[in-house]
Amino acid sequence: MSKKELRLLQKRITQAKIPKKTRSNFRLLTWNIRNFHGRKEDKAMSYIAKIIKKFDVIAIQEVKDDLGGIEKLQRLLGKKYKFLFSDPAGNGERLVFCYDSKRIQFTGLAAEIVMAPGQGNGTVPPALEFARTPYMASFRRNGCNFILATVHIYYGSGSKVKHRLTEIENIAEFLEKRSGDTDSLDSDYIACGDFNIERIRAKIRKKKKKDPLDGLFAALQSKGLIVPEIIQNSRSNLTQTRHFDQIAYHQYEDTTVSFVDGGIIDFVGAVYRGDKKLRYKLTDHLPMWAVFETTKDENPKYINP
Repeated sequence: MSKKELRLLQKRITQAKIPKKTRSNFRLLTWNIRNFHGRKEDKAMSYIAKIIKKFDVIAIQEVKDDLGGIEKLQRLLGKKYKFLFSDPAGNGERLVFCYDSKRIQFTGLAAEIVMAPGQGNGTVPPALEFARTPYMASFRRNGCNFILATVHIYYGSGSKVKHRLTEIENIAEFLEKRSGDTDSLDSDYIACGDFNIERIRAKIRKKKKKDPLDGLFAALQSKGLIVPEIIQNSRSNLTQTRHFDQIAYHQYEDTTVSFVDGGIIDFVGAVYRGDKKLRYKLTDHLPMWAVFETTKDENPKYINP
């Protein structure tokens, strides 16, 4: 681990201008950490921990079946950070939530998202299921319940982009339905993760044939999910040319969660300087963050007080 690189990384974190922690806000980070397993070298783990410590709740994608990486991260973060993780799904990947238990409370709901529960008994029409099952969990801050859903959408190129599009449509439809369910724990849903969205605006094409990549971002917003402009403008691959990662939420009259600010932390050139294997040793995604302000729920379902 390089002390100089740690200082440079801290400078990049400062340059991101992340709002300070307050009694009523929470700071969310979503990060696809490539092949996150127990073989990540100690230097990479130190850089990951330094970034994660700045946030209250963190969604991590591409955690492998081997939980050794989470064990290492737990030791670096300390006991106040707790973890929730899904069972491995497609490509042997888990989805993980990490949260600072001094600032965020886990309220009890943790579930993988499927599109057609009950399909196995033959009475439910078949539906395209996710290659890597999305994961959601409920949390509380300042007397405000909210639910995070994290995804790693199937990539697929060429003709397989249609599968990617359908997964995005499905998660948007699921969140619209759940956020409008009066029996739900809460209506404030925030979606985050690697949506594998190449671009957010359609390219002007002279040819009549449409590029399916142009429809991915529209699919995310198709059921009322709001993606703040600053998030839209935050490209999250290492060269900052793609909009792979997103943070989106629903807004209602009685919502108790409101978006404050967001962006990315650009660590390129600060760590693993001159190392062409940065994307393999650390990751190929920049961490994306958002800060939300909360107000207390008027009639909360107060479970696990």
